Amino acid sequence: MANSRVSAANHEYAIVDTVPGSEGYFTNEVDVRLKSKNDKLRKLFFSIREAAADVSAAPSAGSTVAVVLQFRCPGDEGWTNYVPLDGSELAIGNRLILEDIGAGVFWRAGVVSDGFTSGSVKFGFDW
Repeated sequence: MANSRVSAANHEYAIVDTVPGSEGYFTNEVDVRLKSKNDKLRKLFFSIREAAADVSAAPSAGSTVAVVLQFRCPGDEGWTNYVPLDGSELAIGNRLILEDIGAGVFWRAGVVSDGFTSGSVKFGFDW
């Protein structure tokens, strides 16, 4: 297969199942404030999950993929990796609420070029 994006009125996801190029592979960016205003968004969720229907049937019985969650604030020249306050790392099975409606703040998630070893993950945002 090939890496892909899945966008709809209520979500922005990406599926990574092959090594991304040098730029990585990311979801489309999400403007939470704009979604809140235009779509009456109440909560924005971020999750990482296995893309295979039955992980036990996968050759490696689980994916080895490091997903990064990033944000960009007004005036920033690049993206910043989100780090949980407790210093933990994001992992397959995480699902969290992003409580950020800052003006001009964008979020995206992805896999950088050296973040893929094996498997297939689906990650991104839903509301």
